[in-house]
Amino acid sequence: MKRLFASLVLATTAYFGAATESHAQVVIYNFEFAKDGPSINYGFYDEAWVVADATGGAASWILTFRDGAQRRYISITDFGSFFFANKGKQVKGVISAAAADGTPQTTFLAIGDLAQTIRVGNITVKVPKKMSGQALSADDETELPFDSGEGNVGFAGITSMKGSLQYAMTNDANDDNQTVAEAIADVVTLVKRRGFSEFELATTLDEVTETATTNN
Repeated sequence: MKRLFASLVLATTAYFGAATESHAQVVIYNFEFAKDGPSINYGFYDEAWVVADATGGAASWILTFRDGAQRRYISITDFGSFFFANKGKQVKGVISAAAADGTPQTTFLAIGDLAQTIRVGNITVKVPKKMSGQALSADDETELPFDSGEGNVGFAGITSMKGSLQYAMTNDANDDNQTVAEAIADVVTLVKRRGFSEFELATTLDEVTETATTNN
């Protein structure tokens, strides 16, 4: 695993939490990423799946990336939130997540107009059909045991993110009265069918460093 992704994965998973057990209906979004703006030594995830309570709440994420010739994914629960922001009668849906406990730092933000109605139990909820935003990540890598003699050190960059509501998947999950945890489990199954294998998350900086040096 390249050093950059060792830092990036550590940044993203710094906010790792326990799964929620809410039984409210859910929304499922798929996001694609593309580099946008200035960057240095910068690579990023390829895709994200985000599952959250349709009426607002904590979000769970699946992030995919390339690890050499292998396709990998990581699963993160209770990472940021899906919520609604309003200014007068104007209402927008927002997905926001940040892992900024020290360095490295990674932030995701996407916003969308309410354009799709889904049924939540006995009521209907209007949610974004499309969402767009940016992800920003940076790290000076001073906490990792690398120096400039080993190559490039530090990274920073900006990535655009464009997402769409997975309407059929959302309806299927809600017809089955799935929790966020159950719906994200189905997304994991889908990702595995597409040839991705789970990247085992390091829980300490030493484990991240060992993975990076072994695979770099």
